[in-house]
Amino acid sequence: MIILYARLLLRFEYGSAMNGELVFTVNGATATAAIPIGLAQAGLKERQHLQEWVIAHPEVLGSSIKIVAFEFGSWTGHTGEKERDRLDVLALDGDGHLIVVELKRDKAPDTVEMQALKYAALVSRFTRDDLDRVHARYRTQTSGHEITASDAAAELDAWAEITEDSLRLPKIVLMATDFPQTVTATVVFLHQQLGLDIKLLVFQAYQTANDVLVTVSQHYPPPGIEEFVLSPEVNEAQKAKTGKQNKQREANTVARLIRAEALEQGERFRFRTTTEPDAGLEEWFAEEPARRYATWQEDSSLPLVWQADAQPYSPTGLARLILEQGASKTVVSLQGPAYWVNDTGESLVDIANNLPEQAEVPVETHTDRMSAALLPLWEHLDESILALSPEVSRQSRVRGLKYYGNRKLCDISVHSDHLSVYIQGLNFGEYPATTSNTIVSGRSKYIHAQLKSAADHDEILGLLQKGLASQQN
Repeated sequence: MIILYARLLLRFEYGSAMNGELVFTVNGATATAAIPIGLAQAGLKERQHLQEWVIAHPEVLGSSIKIVAFEFGSWTGHTGEKERDRLDVLALDGDGHLIVVELKRDKAPDTVEMQALKYAALVSRFTRDDLDRVHARYRTQTSGHEITASDAAAELDAWAEITEDSLRLPKIVLMATDFPQTVTATVVFLHQQLGLDIKLLVFQAYQTANDVLVTVSQHYPPPGIEEFVLSPEVNEAQKAKTGKQNKQREANTVARLIRAEALEQGERFRFRTTTEPDAGLEEWFAEEPARRYATWQEDSSLPLVWQADAQPYSPTGLARLILEQGASKTVVSLQGPAYWVNDTGESLVDIANNLPEQAEVPVETHTDRMSAALLPLWEHLDESILALSPEVSRQSRVRGLKYYGNRKLCDISVHSDHLSVYIQGLNFGEYPATTSNTIVSGRSKYIHAQLKSAADHDEILGLLQKGLASQQN
C-alpha cells in the first residue's frame, strides 16, 4: 500500500541529514525508524505517480489551490515554432495568480529554476481566453465529457477574482527530493532581491514495515521566519508587496461573497484574532461589547458596519482599527477577512472558499425550514411579489430566497418565528423603524422588515413596490 502524507504523525528535526527529518512508526511505547528511500527504489515514477499525487492533493502546494492543467505543452515561440517542453502542473491560487509547478522525482538538476522561469514567462503571456481554453481542455480530459470554455471560465471565476494584473505575475513551485546549492542560491536571490514568489518543496519517501510513506515539507522560504532573513530594504519592499496582495485578496474575498450573494444583509460577524487572544484587547471589548461585532452589507468597498459607531469599514480597515485602539498594536499587513467570523466560527475567507459550485438550491431547502404558521405567510408574499411585475423573478440560493426586477429587489431568510425581508433601494433614514411598523433596521441602501403575521403582509408588499419603483429611477 502506498500512502501520501503531507504532514507527519511524528517528526524529529536533526540538522540537515535527510532534509533534517526522521520518521518513526509508533506502536504504543515502541517507535520504529522508517528507512528513507528514493521514489525509483519504491517503484514510483514522476508522471504516473508524483504528478498524480499533486493533482489529487493540491493542498501540498499551498492553501486555496486549484489545478488548471497538467502536461501542458501548447507553447508557440516568436518564430511560430512549437516549443517541445511540457509544463508539469499549472495551478491557480485564491488570489487569482497562476502557479507554475515543476516536479522532479529525484534530486533537481542544476537548471531546474531556469526551466521554471521559462515556463513562468510563457504563462505570463496568457490572456483570459487562453486560460479558459486551457482549463476547459483539462476538465474535459479529467471529467470524461465535454467542458466548454465558458463552463471552465465560470469554474475559475468561482474560485478567484482573476485580473490582467494577476495573470501577469505567476508564481513558481519547485518540488524534488533535494536541490543543489546553486539552485537554492538562485532561488534565494530571485525571491529576496527581485521579489519573485518562488517556493521549494522537498519530499521524501520512507519504507516502513507495511507501507511506503511520502512526506512533503517547505524547504524555502522557511515558514514563519522570512522577515528575519531579508535585508531591511528588501523587507520593506516585501511588506509593500504583501500589503498590495492583502488588499487584492480582501477585494477578491468580498467580491466573491457579494457575487454569490452568500451572506444576508445585516448578518452579524464577531472579531476574532488569528493568534492567541490578547488580554488587553479582551478588556477593551468588555468595556463596550459592541466593539467586537460588525454586520454585513452588500458594499464591495465597505461591507462591514461596526456596531460600536454604526460606520461602514473594509474588513482589513476595521480589524486594523480594533487592533490599534484595543491592543495598542500597529499592524503593517494583515488579512482582514480572516478576522471576522460568524456564529459557527467560519471566517469571511472560509465562507468564500467554501462556496458551493452550484449556487441554486431547491426552494424546499428553505420552505422545509418554515413552521406551519410561516409557510402560508411566505406563499402569500411570494405570490404577491411575483405578481408585482412580469420582470420580477425568484431564485433560491444557499443563504436564502432572492427576488429580482431590473436588479435585486429583496432577500428573504427564514427564522424560527418570522421571515426577514431585506428590501433594496430604500433608505433607512426615510423609512425608519417604529413601534407601529414592520421595519426593524436598515442602512442607506436597504431596510430590514420582519413578516410575523398576516397583518404584516400589505405593509411589506407596499415597501417592496416602492423598492421596485426605485429601480426605474
